[in-house]
Amino acid sequence: MGWSGDGLTGGTKDDGVCWSDGDFQSYARCCFSRLRELAQAPAPLWMRREISNDGAGMRRESMDQVEERLGHIYCRFRIIQGQLHTCDPQRIEVLKDGDASGEPWGQYQALSRATRLFMALDLLADLDIFVSPNIYDHESPPVPVLTKARAVFAQNLFRVPSYELIGPLLDRIRWDLDGANGAILWDDKEPRLFWRGGMRSFNRCSCDPRQAQWPQLWRNFSGLLENEGVGPCGCTRLITNVSSFELCNRARLCEIGRKHPHLVDAKLAYIPESYDSIRGMAEERGYVADYTQPSDQLRYKYLISTDGSTIDDTRIYWMLSSGSLVFKQITPLLPFGLPALQPWKHFVPVKEDFSDLVEKVEWARANNDACRAMAARASHFARRFFTEEEILHYVYRVLRHVDTG
Repeated sequence: MGWSGDGLTGGTKDDGVCWSDGDFQSYARCCFSRLRELAQAPAPLWMRREISNDGAGMRRESMDQVEERLGHIYCRFRIIQGQLHTCDPQRIEVLKDGDASGEPWGQYQALSRATRLFMALDLLADLDIFVSPNIYDHESPPVPVLTKARAVFAQNLFRVPSYELIGPLLDRIRWDLDGANGAILWDDKEPRLFWRGGMRSFNRCSCDPRQAQWPQLWRNFSGLLENEGVGPCGCTRLITNVSSFELCNRARLCEIGRKHPHLVDAKLAYIPESYDSIRGMAEERGYVADYTQPSDQLRYKYLISTDGSTIDDTRIYWMLSSGSLVFKQITPLLPFGLPALQPWKHFVPVKEDFSDLVEKVEWARANNDACRAMAARASHFARRFFTEEEILHYVYRVLRHVDTG
């Protein structure tokens, strides 16, 4: 089932897998009827915890006044007389004259479609919320805002999945991986940590750790962060260039792989043209390699999730289903869903600067049975809850909580 079309049509141009006349309501009732059952049943404990954690200290000023002041940053979604009304995208800084295939547009469109889906299923009759199309948010807004990632020190921000997850992508990747995964048993996997990805910009966030609002299962994670501060909390996006190259998360990871190849195989699979200034440095140091299909990555016992320009908003979710053990870089930016997983039960937490990575890979190699069990628990959770249906279920719970809270 697809989600073609744009955010304003609600996907009525989809490919007709489940319906013949292109009617969106028929599509919703045919393909997503179980969402009604999920919405009527009690929400899983982890969903309630995540949403409640995001809602700690929730406050709400006048929606009209906030739209007037911040309507260039956040997009207002309202259901009026059975119709969804959203902002004018040309008023939003990250949407106007932007790439229609980029992340901000994708987030705006995906949440538009999801909202229309819930309306078609008679699950939403009233709504008045703000949606952030930004790649992450680190300032506390005066009203609740939906975002794909929030800084741990920011309030009034409710995390929702990224646009790539609000659709069939994860189910399709998992379908493709299952054939390979079934053929590679844990003991047949190579005991090295593997990573392939692209060069990206990176973020630096600073804040007094006492202001951090970590999820319930991640309470002691401030000690894993690289930067602390005593001034105003905030994040800065840094472009990876010659002067900042040594500070870039992904360059650091590749350097660890260069120094410890028997433990870590980490390389850049692509370097966009906008990062040409560091291409020569990366190639000279041996940081560059060919792209590796996800199915081929399953040959390794350990996979790592690292932030780039924003959170790791897609890759880690299929990694958790892979049967390999995930090492998760801990940063101040919180994604959807992952805080429901417990460190050392479902994944291995790694310091933001990777200074403990080698030590933890060595620990993993010495504790094979514990790591096998962690990977199995993570896979069970991911296959149960990181699916198209359950991800939409989560979005619905957030919408209801924010609108009625």
